[in-house]
Amino acid sequence: METRISRRDVLKVGAAGAAALALPYAPVLRAKSASELDERRLPRPYAAAFRAPRVLTPVARDDVRGRSFGTLPVAPYTDITGPEYYGTEYYRITQKPTTANFISGVATTMWGYEGEVPGPTIRTYLRRDPRDGVKKPSRVVMQQINALPATHPTLRYVPWTSTHLHGSPSKPQFDGYAGDLTNPGEWKNYQYPNNCTPRTLWYHDHGVHHTAENVYMGLAAQYHVVDPELEDALDIPRFDPGLPVTDPRQYEFPLIISDVMFAANGQLMWDDDGESGVYGDVILVNGVPWPTMQVQPRKYRFRVLNGSLARGYRLRLSNGKPFQVIATDGGFMSSPQTVTTLTVGMAERYEIVIDFAGLAGQKVQLVNLGVKNARDFDHTGKVMQFQVGTSVLSTRGNTVPGVLGDPHPTMTLTPAMATATRRMELERSNGLWVINDETWDDVVRSRYERVFAHVEPNAVEIWEVTNSSGGWFHPLHIHLVDFQVLSRNGQPPRPEERGPKDVVYVGEGETVRLLMRFEHEEGRYMIHCHNLSHEDHDMMTQFQVGHHDIDCDSINTAPPKSGTPEPLEPQVEPAPEPEDPADDDPADPTETPEPTETPEPTGTPEPTPPAPTTTAPSTTPRRAPTTTTTAPTTTAPTTTAAPTTTRAPRRGTR
Repeated sequence: METRISRRDVLKVGAAGAAALALPYAPVLRAKSASELDERRLPRPYAAAFRAPRVLTPVARDDVRGRSFGTLPVAPYTDITGPEYYGTEYYRITQKPTTANFISGVATTMWGYEGEVPGPTIRTYLRRDPRDGVKKPSRVVMQQINALPATHPTLRYVPWTSTHLHGSPSKPQFDGYAGDLTNPGEWKNYQYPNNCTPRTLWYHDHGVHHTAENVYMGLAAQYHVVDPELEDALDIPRFDPGLPVTDPRQYEFPLIISDVMFAANGQLMWDDDGESGVYGDVILVNGVPWPTMQVQPRKYRFRVLNGSLARGYRLRLSNGKPFQVIATDGGFMSSPQTVTTLTVGMAERYEIVIDFAGLAGQKVQLVNLGVKNARDFDHTGKVMQFQVGTSVLSTRGNTVPGVLGDPHPTMTLTPAMATATRRMELERSNGLWVINDETWDDVVRSRYERVFAHVEPNAVEIWEVTNSSGGWFHPLHIHLVDFQVLSRNGQPPRPEERGPKDVVYVGEGETVRLLMRFEHEEGRYMIHCHNLSHEDHDMMTQFQVGHHDIDCDSINTAPPKSGTPEPLEPQVEPAPEPEDPADDDPADPTETPEPTETPEPTGTPEPTPPAPTTTAPSTTPRRAPTTTTTAPTTTAPTTTAAPTTTRAPRRGTR
């Protein structure tokens, strides 16, 4: 259920809570390390072995076809009913405490999906339906159970959660809306239609005001939508589901890069640098400090995710050898891009292929050159090491073709198709992180009526984003849609950005122009900075697609539940209705049939069957919100203007 909580509510803590929040703080821009722990006890680079997260197996599955419905059409726009899915996979995931052995002799408390840090990977595949030969996704039902403690071990807040599948065109009630909170002891079933192109997604916590802390504790994992037919045709390095993740014949791996710091007792230390961001001094890859990975002298594919809270990375191989970028947030690029460095802002995903051929017997490091205004420490320039072997076990999937399939639909859009241009300014104003002079607290106090943009289903728009905040970059994430980066300060985007995106790195003083189509769902969706300290301190707003009643909002239609989680049972394909046998003697049209009596119900009535999990949209008329504030809009001459208001006056510190 959507919970209306303002930042003021969160800051109302007692004396004990205030003491817990008063964690050690010191400027770290030029510090040797960020941790309080004795430097001699910190992990050493390249001492630990690389580890891949396990792939989670569904608890159940079925082959019952269904359709993911979008929203009611609004003339002159077309209906946006989603494609059919081919069956459902059911997952049960428990958010619970665990420990990690980063420090010798210390069990560091973490939180993980299934008690794993990072959480297990979910891989779901497109399949051809034998009934019609059409390639279809499987729907995923993910039951998330909050089994976290009643309070955080040091910060003492209540660890409510809201799971966001980042990169998915989910319905509003399953998108991980920040106020759609699941408290400890509660659970919720999320539904994901996977009606998107093959891509690297990730699921992570999105609970309002505590996203940063919850992700820092470990609530993050990758999720892959895979087209095996396409990957086989391209013959790119790919995961073999028939082999364990530890098998040396696996040539595709997730790389979740993050950073942490340690208190004197070896537990995680929290210091968000005055709400600017957490910059740790220990780099983790898949939860392991600076690991060393054994590889063969051939091509490997890595699904790179920046899972840090505030640290951007500029990745490079220590030998300067180029590598190829084959996919971005939203899936495959039209053609691979060869680069020597790769800038990755928080929450961005890039699929890269590194060729270790010709490097047999050598050690190669993946290093971090850093980004502007980063807080760097002794070893934050290191990420991981590759130890190249001398033999190749398999040549399967050892190519990268010049064309990577059909163009992504977002990349076929042109600026001439846009019906409106909206402008967004990211600022630091009077101690507040703001978007167009407004914060998430403004949205809450408007009873969620306030929106940055009110767009129609299937509309194509340009959003122009300017960073005027000074010494910070902002990785801006727009929920629901993929977009095309048109330009950066009037220049073409970087080579690695020439694919479908859902996060854009907006550097200091930069203006980026984005092109997108709103083609999936109707409802309210979030826009925010993915520096999670910025997000938690209210650098977040929302947009609305289509028309709906805010008082009957879809976000509230799938609230979390308490008690024992319901079993995840596969559906059964309904049997066809039996045909009535033909009557040899046609009825006499003049004959009046005898009336039949309806028997009175007796005994205990049968329970009402549950509502279908995927239903067509209601035909009940919906009204637009009565008070909608939108961003400044420039509308194409041939199109009806989008709602426009002036920007709200600048507020001081509240």
